[in-house]
Amino acid sequence: MLNIMSIVLCVLTFGLIVWGAHVNTTRSGMAFPDWPTSNFAPMVTYQPSEWLWAKDKFWEHGHRLFASFVGLFTTAVLVLAVWKTPAASRPHRAIGVVVGVVLATIITAIFGINLMPPGYMETFMIGLGVLMLYFLVKSAQAPSESRVVWLSISAFVAVCLQGTFGGYTVRNNLPDWTSVTHGVLAEIFLMIIVGIALLTSTAWNAKRLMPPVKRIVMSVVAVTWGLTFLQFILGALTRHTDAWGVSLTFPQWSDDGFLPASDQWQQSQVLIHFLHRTTAYVVALFVVAQYLIIRKDGAPKDVRVSALISGLLVLVQIVLGAMILWSFRGELVTTLHVMTGVILLIFNTITMYSTFRRPLVKTQAIAVPHMAVEGGQ
Repeated sequence: MLNIMSIVLCVLTFGLIVWGAHVNTTRSGMAFPDWPTSNFAPMVTYQPSEWLWAKDKFWEHGHRLFASFVGLFTTAVLVLAVWKTPAASRPHRAIGVVVGVVLATIITAIFGINLMPPGYMETFMIGLGVLMLYFLVKSAQAPSESRVVWLSISAFVAVCLQGTFGGYTVRNNLPDWTSVTHGVLAEIFLMIIVGIALLTSTAWNAKRLMPPVKRIVMSVVAVTWGLTFLQFILGALTRHTDAWGVSLTFPQWSDDGFLPASDQWQQSQVLIHFLHRTTAYVVALFVVAQYLIIRKDGAPKDVRVSALISGLLVLVQIVLGAMILWSFRGELVTTLHVMTGVILLIFNTITMYSTFRRPLVKTQAIAVPHMAVEGGQ
């Protein structure tokens, strides 16, 4: 049941990220200047006639309702994960902290930012970020029987942070740094949920006893994943700073060549766009190399499949990136570009999880005669 719910949550989160991307594509982020209300009406009871037929309000309010549902579903996953974990293995203190986070988040939503003491929201979000990182570290260190519940706690804190960041971004008129962080946090949350889905999969766990892949394969996979995540951050910067428009030709930067003119390097938008475009080529090379190395190493089928899909997606992604320039940021192609980037990161994350689920080295036989005999039985 937990595996099914985590898979459903992955699908919902993917849809929410794509929806959020379209909010940015259509410039609908400030359809409502208030939060957590919409036009100063309660979010859930806001009259459909007020937002269903207005394009900007539809995308923004729909995003808020969708995000609220994902938050509730994440809570259900956490509750089920806690219930499934043996009482002796439950992190009771961490669960108590999460209850406190719930209360603080509810209070923040009810009273709103304007009624909070100066600096409260910033301190609250920093605290949530620290908690999320701490719980992720604990999940990596936890024994297998409690790892899922630690990840579920991390996911819950992440979704609280994400919702708070979304409101903070709106109330501060969409600053670039908060909008970018909001998008990056969504990806982190999605990768946590992917981890829960894999850890609760019987088929995925059954492959733990298969022979380990080589260290060089693990290194390439880890670097490829890291570059893909970095590229997503650069893409978010390019979108939210409107840096995409400083060059409208592809594959060249301009008619004069592949590099910006010397006097353009001082512009932050030029640097962001150039880094995003250049990193795309680097990611493509690593994704293709990753597949070739995995295939040569004879890795399990699921690893080869996810690596192959990543290789195909990265080519589609580059074409879509070029089409954004050729269409002068057409709405459909721009959102498809983000969607493909999210799918690429998902499959690279699956490849990384699946590669690292196996031990780096095989268990060595103990050089004690009677122990060796027992081990052979």
